[in-house]
Amino acid sequence: MTLEQQAIEFFLREEVLKFGDFTLKSGRKSPYFFNTGSLCTAAQLQRLGELYAAKLLAERVFDNADVVFGSAYKGIPISVATAVALASDRPAIRAVSDRKEAKTHGDTSSFLGTLKRGDKVVIVDDVISTGGTKLEALAKLREAGAEPMGLIIAFDRAEPAEGSSLTAKESFEKETGLPVFALATIHDVARLRPDVREAMKRYLAQLV
Repeated sequence: MTLEQQAIEFFLREEVLKFGDFTLKSGRKSPYFFNTGSLCTAAQLQRLGELYAAKLLAERVFDNADVVFGSAYKGIPISVATAVALASDRPAIRAVSDRKEAKTHGDTSSFLGTLKRGDKVVIVDDVISTGGTKLEALAKLREAGAEPMGLIIAFDRAEPAEGSSLTAKESFEKETGLPVFALATIHDVARLRPDVREAMKRYLAQLV
C-alpha cells in the first residue's frame, strides 16, 4: 500500500476526511471536508507521526534535517508526533515550535524547544490555505539563523490561491522557492475512491 493510500485510509477511518455537503470558511460549497483538529488520542497521534515521518524519510531533500518545526497551534502536535516517530531513524532530530504570544519572563525565546543557528528545518502543518502562517514561520526561522528546507502537509486541496491561477501549494512554492510535499491530495482521493470520484472531478473542474 502506498503512503498516499495509507494516509487516506487513516484520514477516513478517523473522520479527518468526510464526504457530504459542506460550506467552507471561504463560503465555497465543497463535497468534502478535511480537519486534523480532532486527532488527539495516543493512537491517532502515533499514526499521524508515523505518516509524516515516512514522508520526511522518503524525500531526499530532507536527508540532513535537524529540526521538525510546527507553527502554533495545529503544527505543534504534528511536529512532536513526527519527531517521536523518527526516534529510531533520526534520534537527534528536534521538535520545535513558535509562540503566538511573546513571553516576558524566564525563557523569553520566541520558540519552544531548541533552535540553533544553521539548523536545517522541515516545517510541518495540516494544510495550506493562504500560506500566511507559513510565511511568518519562514521569517521567524530565518531571523533566528535557521535554514528552512521545505514543508510537509497532511492534505493538498489543490484549490487556487486568491487572485491566482496557481493552487495555494504552487503559489507558495513559487513565492518561496521551497518544495511542499503532501501525504495525500484531493487528486489521490478522486483516483482511489470510485464512489466519490465524479463528485471530486466536478468540484475540481469548477475551481479552474
